[in-house]
Amino acid sequence: MSFLKEQKILKAKEISDKISKSQAIVVARYQGLTVKEIQALRKLAKEKDVEIKVYKNRLVKKAIENTEFSSLSSTLVGANMFAFSYSDYLSAAKVLYDFSKKHKQVELISGIVEQKVADKAEIMDIATLPTYEEALTMLATSLQAPIRQIGIGLKMLVDENKVKSE
Repeated sequence: MSFLKEQKILKAKEISDKISKSQAIVVARYQGLTVKEIQALRKLAKEKDVEIKVYKNRLVKKAIENTEFSSLSSTLVGANMFAFSYSDYLSAAKVLYDFSKKHKQVELISGIVEQKVADKAEIMDIATLPTYEEALTMLATSLQAPIRQIGIGLKMLVDENKVKSE
């Protein structure tokens, strides 16, 4: 076997390993980004435990060829980047979605979420979901609302001298 073929097989195995370790994978087109912009994206992604890689589509197709993710192959056209999220299934989509707001060259295409192939619409839905911390904040705010309203009502009564304060 030639050295080049061995390298391709090793790279396909590396991709398979990354897919199996990831909570989610998002595929995005990036044509037109500068090297500095890609480096900025990688730095931002690293902070969120997301790894951004650029692989040849052919190698990714080879890695997912005989798996339940083989339907992802149809979306692998053109210059694509792959975001591997290791800690949760939201991070990869959120990082690329937030980055694409400022850089129109980045377009979310598809991905793998919860061991299922997801299309562009599903990835966009996931990208707009609140994070765990944001969801907790929303819950805490909604739990505080009735108490806050009672406090405002009592304050208004005191201000109108309807109830004497001690």
